[in-house]
Amino acid sequence: MNIAVKRLQAVALLATASALGACTTMAPPPPRYVTPLSGAQVIDDDTAYSPLLRCLAATSANSVRPRIAVGEVADYTGRLDGLNGTVAPQGAALMVMSAISKAGFPLAERLDLRIARQELDYANSKLLGPDGKPTDAYRRIYSGSIAEADMIVLGGITELDFNIQSDVAEISIGPVGGGARSYVMSVGVDLRLIDARSLRVIKVISLQKQIRGRELRAGIFKFIGNTTLDLGVGRRRQEPVHGAIRAIIEKAVIDLIAGQRGANAPECPSNVPTVSYIAGSRPQQGVSTGEKK
Repeated sequence: MNIAVKRLQAVALLATASALGACTTMAPPPPRYVTPLSGAQVIDDDTAYSPLLRCLAATSANSVRPRIAVGEVADYTGRLDGLNGTVAPQGAALMVMSAISKAGFPLAERLDLRIARQELDYANSKLLGPDGKPTDAYRRIYSGSIAEADMIVLGGITELDFNIQSDVAEISIGPVGGGARSYVMSVGVDLRLIDARSLRVIKVISLQKQIRGRELRAGIFKFIGNTTLDLGVGRRRQEPVHGAIRAIIEKAVIDLIAGQRGANAPECPSNVPTVSYIAGSRPQQGVSTGEKK
């Protein structure tokens, strides 16, 4: 009896192994890695005013430029689009810092000091060293070791008005129709330059820009029995809101700091020609994204 039982157990184990092997061979192969869809190439995020900022970076001999700290440049419009949250960018202060850097002015970090404060706390506790090992050569805190700011830039996005003008032209002859639509909105930014020692406001800039969009469409709409035939083609283009605000900020920074370059600084133009700038194309050097119209 024991031999018979052992034989039955061996047969059962063999059958189980065969079944598991069959399941393994029948399992589908792992999916192939999907190659992500590639978009447009990465480019510098410039506006038509960027060449003017880089012109401001040219210095005269022995010139010393003030160090600038950028504070909060918040969205004060409170506008929401209902789907994607806020309409205006929440990183306007970063745009201001980039513009000041393009102009060749030194910056003092004041916007996000969380890590810097943590580093100072570690240094004050004698915990920071060159390679993370116990040492007497720990980082020491000395008076005056943090660079001071000479000037401060503050402000905000203060205007975002939708559909201040719209035009519609449509026509249809039988099942064939088409039309065009256009609309205009406006955005505005207010920035101020402050003396960091006296807190005296040196200059205030308030700029506005209009954003234009247009739509062209044509199509056929017809009922065929119980079936609806709807064929259409169209094109819709609009200047990006965030790109327009970056252009306003760069123009505002030019107006704020152009007079802080020193008496013998090389001359730079203060404006650029006004042309249309629509999403899908980038402005070329010396071509504007548009002034207030």
